Amino acid sequence: MKTATAMNQSTEWPKCILWGGYAHGNAGDELMLAIALRDMSKRYGPSAVAVLSPYPGYTKALFPESEVIPYVPASTSKRNTQVASVFRFFKKRYAFSQNRYEVSIHFSYDTANGWAGVIKQCELLYLVGGGYLTDLFDLESLLLPVEAARFHGVEVETAPLGVGPFKCAWNAGKLQSALRDAHIRVRDVDSQIICNNLGITAELQRDDGFRVREVIAFDAAVGIGDCPIGINFYMQPGSANGETVINWWREILILLKSSGLPVEGFCFHNSPQSDFSETVQLFLDAGLPRKLVRAPDFDFRDACAQVAKYRAILTARFHAAVVAGVAGIPAIAIADGQYYRSKMISACHGYPASQLVDVSVTEPTEILEALQRAASPESQRN
Repeated sequence: MKTATAMNQSTEWPKCILWGGYAHGNAGDELMLAIALRDMSKRYGPSAVAVLSPYPGYTKALFPESEVIPYVPASTSKRNTQVASVFRFFKKRYAFSQNRYEVSIHFSYDTANGWAGVIKQCELLYLVGGGYLTDLFDLESLLLPVEAARFHGVEVETAPLGVGPFKCAWNAGKLQSALRDAHIRVRDVDSQIICNNLGITAELQRDDGFRVREVIAFDAAVGIGDCPIGINFYMQPGSANGETVINWWREILILLKSSGLPVEGFCFHNSPQSDFSETVQLFLDAGLPRKLVRAPDFDFRDACAQVAKYRAILTARFHAAVVAGVAGIPAIAIADGQYYRSKMISACHGYPASQLVDVSVTEPTEILEALQRAASPESQRN
């Protein structure tokens, strides 16, 4: 793997750096990176594109032909623990916010492997698609490479992103500052409205996941009578009704078990602590054997291909619903709260066999009926 220091000793600086919410095991985020690599390699040439990653070994395993730069931000607290202690006090007592990172310290090759110095030398920092620009996640760390690019006048451009929502005005202001005058694309209307309210001009464009066939070849469909219904459980960020949601899913599985419809749990995240362990527990609580839950796929390509093998899916993962729609698989896309409702509306748009379901207003019996219709021999894939 070529490190930032090695690049400094070479005249071959990458022209384009990719950055985003990938490298954490989410199959949809890795799909977004694959599309971005394809696009930017066409624009600049494969050897001129590098990927910034918080877990470079993981990214290199999935994309072995790509140059990967380790992302290890140095926090202000590591440089001045006394000052950081004061900031923590004010933040806790008065809800006072303060940057954990100072952009200027990252341009030395002795600091955090020199990733910011590589950004300084590139022509474009390209934000890969996904829904990570929200204060549901670590927005400060995600925006630091953008701030590094802006510090030295490097152009910033994005794939179609999900933006917001924001509970914290400070986070919204930080995003506003980081993305001012950049070429921003968003994937749903709610994200565009948030950008407009922040004074950010954003172009509305479909999520890159709808281009999945450009990077993954689906196998020929298995006979519909031999396919189970795929169950993809996930506690969505922003949910305020965890126990109610779990009970809702459990009741659906109990109804499916009684109906005799074949089911299989599947994951769209390769961390055992995420979809897998939660789905196993859900199946056990519904009286279904653990063996009906597939182990997570390490490679996002396998995870996407698996979705195309079901006769229908019930999913709480945005990109699983997107992939199902493209593959012609009936998908019931679950939303718990406004953050995922906005996402799932865009996931289902244009695919008649896909439908959005809001947990708060839909009974489990309605889900059973919808899955029975989707699983019937008369049901045709798009």
